[in-house]
Amino acid sequence: MKLLSKILFLGLSISFVAVTLTGCAKGKKEPGVPIIVKATVDKTTAAIGDKIKYTIFIEKDKDIEIEPSFFGKNLGNFAVKDFGSKKSESLNKDKIFQWYILDTYITGKTTIPKATIKYKRKKDNDWSQVETGQLSVEVKSSLDKGGPNVQMRDIKDPVGLHSAISKYFIFAGVLFLIALGLSGAYFMKRNKEGLVVPKKPAHEIAYEQLERLGAKDYIGQGLIKEYYTEISDIIRHYLENRFELRAPEMTTEEFLVSARDAAKLISEHKNLLKEFLLCCDLVKFAKYAPPTDETNSIFNSAKNFIDQTKENEPA
Repeated sequence: MKLLSKILFLGLSISFVAVTLTGCAKGKKEPGVPIIVKATVDKTTAAIGDKIKYTIFIEKDKDIEIEPSFFGKNLGNFAVKDFGSKKSESLNKDKIFQWYILDTYITGKTTIPKATIKYKRKKDNDWSQVETGQLSVEVKSSLDKGGPNVQMRDIKDPVGLHSAISKYFIFAGVLFLIALGLSGAYFMKRNKEGLVVPKKPAHEIAYEQLERLGAKDYIGQGLIKEYYTEISDIIRHYLENRFELRAPEMTTEEFLVSARDAAKLISEHKNLLKEFLLCCDLVKFAKYAPPTDETNSIFNSAKNFIDQTKENEPA
């Protein structure tokens, strides 16, 4: 039984060694060659533009030197986008993994050519070489996914620069109008809410105008007609601001007719206004030359009319 057990154990060991050597058939050492090389890819089928990882595995004796350059920048129809290496060491052997990231935009079955590895022992002067096997990768177009019914569409016509600029200005104009409208609505709302500082009362404006008229000294300069014209305009604008009567745009006759029907003016005020305007018209249009005391009193008449008709101030 012991002899049978030994025979079975020996048979299993031989089988294990045979299987191991068969798995490394592509990279097994040739007789008299102190180096093993093997090339692999991470995918044998790829879409156009996909990245493919190509790896060269080298196992060598410790005293073997390797020439670092195996090929140029391109591998057939493949372009090298990146590369790197990794090395592991044992007591008598070195293992090197040299990897490359490849891509291509040529469809169909494409071959990665053999890589040539030059080596020599450190004591030797002459280089020897060994080659990897070549590999094939099938590159498929993205159109292949759609099958035979895929149809190509023509590209769109280019957009003219003038057209693009016109659209830009139209868009900017629309935005400007929207902003303008929103701003107008905002300020109208503020006006309605009484947030804007109100206009001065009509009588305050008239008093200020009378004060400026007195400072001009028209009477001292003999400019009587100019004086009566301006004081008449002050009262007319006061009536427009105070009672909303279009006094500056009417003749005296037209205005007196309009004032006669104005409910806001009482009879006494209407009579004062009539007398004042007629006196002004005599100087302005009839070339009447009033005496000095009458000229001075017209100012008091204007101020007296404003005093009697001004808007009552809130308590």
